[in-house]
Amino acid sequence: MEWLSKCVNSLYPSTCPDDCAASCLPPLQTTSLPTIRPTNSDDCPGCVKPCALHPIVPSQELRIDQSRPLYNTVPGYAIHFIILTGKTDWPAHLEDDNGGLAQALIEAIQRDKKKQRWIRDEPNRFLPLRLTTGTSATSTQLLEQKPSHRIMVTNASLPTRYSNQRNAHDVILMPDNVIIANVTPRRAMALLDFAYGCPSGFVTYPSPYADLLLVCGHRKKDKRCGTIGPMLLKALEDALRMCQVEAQVALVSHLGGHAFAGNLVIYTHQGQRAIWYGRVTPCHCLDIIQQSVVEDRIIQELLRAVFQAGCAKAQQEQQQQHCSSSASLDW
Repeated sequence: MEWLSKCVNSLYPSTCPDDCAASCLPPLQTTSLPTIRPTNSDDCPGCVKPCALHPIVPSQELRIDQSRPLYNTVPGYAIHFIILTGKTDWPAHLEDDNGGLAQALIEAIQRDKKKQRWIRDEPNRFLPLRLTTGTSATSTQLLEQKPSHRIMVTNASLPTRYSNQRNAHDVILMPDNVIIANVTPRRAMALLDFAYGCPSGFVTYPSPYADLLLVCGHRKKDKRCGTIGPMLLKALEDALRMCQVEAQVALVSHLGGHAFAGNLVIYTHQGQRAIWYGRVTPCHCLDIIQQSVVEDRIIQELLRAVFQAGCAKAQQEQQQQHCSSSASLDW
């Protein structure tokens, strides 16, 4: 994966010392939601009551959990495969998608668990960021724990653009943020090998999505996300147009935490940082675009977790060498 790292690193001018191999993204700042605006206001970023501009989320009818804390409700994960299916009518359980790529990839991951190939220091993976409540958090504030080996597999509504073989799909690999073309169910294990840095013969393309917003809209899995997901998709697209921001929004399959719907994952910095939000409503979407996409802030009240690309060894070196938070990521 070294060549992929070099491609991504070339997008960011480095100010890190030569011997600093840590992820040095701009620091995240926390922000609170604005106070509730009157319902006849021209805009309502962050409002938590029904307004005239957005559809009402029937939170009581859908039994959205409004009581449990959101923070730290996302299990750690190392990498994320996003399969571009061009549709949203996925089966309730992706592992039951007979002959589908998601099913084949999940089965390959299960077979591969015995190899324990993630138990090493150097692979690209996501690590959780620890955020101090009410204060800023830099990329050095990482949880001091063993990185997760979990691999996520998610179907997305984005269409395949490069694959031209039968039963083949494009797959986005995070945190590398590259598109792997012509992935078929028969090549699921080869895709997994590719993620570990093994030669595979796949053709790859740089992802055009510097900022990618994934909204859980898996209606066959859970009514809550199936109802709220399309609402958020439209509200986020409207907010992007209002702010004149170029980012991509897509509906995706099960992300976990349906009780906290709407669920949203925001990949920024070419996929190197992942912000997970819960209990999102259409009235939050303008604020989310302005704060989390444009200004690189997290909204504390919605936050489930933040993950950042890197490796455990690199993060330890960063802490020891006090690498500048404005420097580029060096995997």
